[in-house]
Amino acid sequence: MNAVFFSDFDGTITEKDVIESIMEQFAPPEWRKIHNSLMEGVLDIDVGIRMMFNLIPYNKKEEIVEWVNKNVKLRDGFASFLDFLNDNRIPFVVLSGGVDFYIYPLLEKYLNKISKIYSNRLVCDRGRMDVRFIYRCDRLCKRSCGVCKPYIIEKYYKNQTLRLYAGDGITDLDVSQYNDIIFSTGGLAEYLKKINLRGKRVYQFNSFHDVIKVMKEYGEEILL
Repeated sequence: MNAVFFSDFDGTITEKDVIESIMEQFAPPEWRKIHNSLMEGVLDIDVGIRMMFNLIPYNKKEEIVEWVNKNVKLRDGFASFLDFLNDNRIPFVVLSGGVDFYIYPLLEKYLNKISKIYSNRLVCDRGRMDVRFIYRCDRLCKRSCGVCKPYIIEKYYKNQTLRLYAGDGITDLDVSQYNDIIFSTGGLAEYLKKINLRGKRVYQFNSFHDVIKVMKEYGEEILL
């Protein structure tokens, strides 16, 4: 079976949303109004992310990285999950609408077990943090995601015969339609109940041990 496992980062690989955690710690209070507008669909995702990061001076970067490494926890079972995928020769791909400057430090000791990381990039603009979007939406998605997950899957992984995905929120809703087996945590489970994913298999999970258990139950359909 030519399988690949995709995963969101913030709130999926990590226990909590990292951008929200950074904003709570380092941004002035107006970030909450921006975030609420983003979640309500008033602001496009890429616009909202840029506006929030623009609130923080770029010289706070190293302090933020240090804080993130000390305070952000990866979801239970993640290391065992990567070992499980590697043992079964299933590539693991991170599809994140988050930003590279905190993702790579958090995943540093696992990089040799991760096939690819797609994310937005942090840059400096007039002394403030700013975000550059490399993998923008095309006809497959109109959410202005910044990192367009359906676009990446269809462009680079179209020939995979089995696609698995783990996610936690509204930015994972569209991409779920491009995968065969979906593992949902956080708000994604509720979002998925509102749409009809014909032919898709959906499972809720709390830890990556739950994901391993389901994959083992599929046996030869997924595993070597």
